[in-house]
Amino acid sequence: MRRMGGVLVTATLLLGHAGYAQAHQRTVHFRTQGEEATVAGTVEGEEVVQYKVPAKVGQFLLVGGHAKSARVSFWVRDPGGAEVYNSKVQNAAYIGRPEQDGTYVVGVFLRKADAARGQAAFFRLRFSRRLLPEG
Repeated sequence: MRRMGGVLVTATLLLGHAGYAQAHQRTVHFRTQGEEATVAGTVEGEEVVQYKVPAKVGQFLLVGGHAKSARVSFWVRDPGGAEVYNSKVQNAAYIGRPEQDGTYVVGVFLRKADAARGQAAFFRLRFSRRLLPEG
């Protein structure tokens, strides 16, 4: 009986940790002398690797995805959580004009069949923020 309690506690901790890992968001840090940043990582299974990107009205926001594997996709959500972009092809790019100031979230994920098989793939994202020209 005592062993069974330990198994339940361990399972609960592992499941709780896995859920937290899937929800963890990293903040994108832009270079001090420019408005560009690059991040890289590996996405595995059902995981969604998320990046927070602060943006303002009056800017262009560019997110370029690069992966050797066609299994990798990404989405972009506005500060309210609405999806404004979902890549359908390998090495896609999003270019948008933020309609509100706030933190946009970019999520990198594997396509369903590959995620279900527990596949993993390397990716790189390039972020750029530029002010819109006046006039």
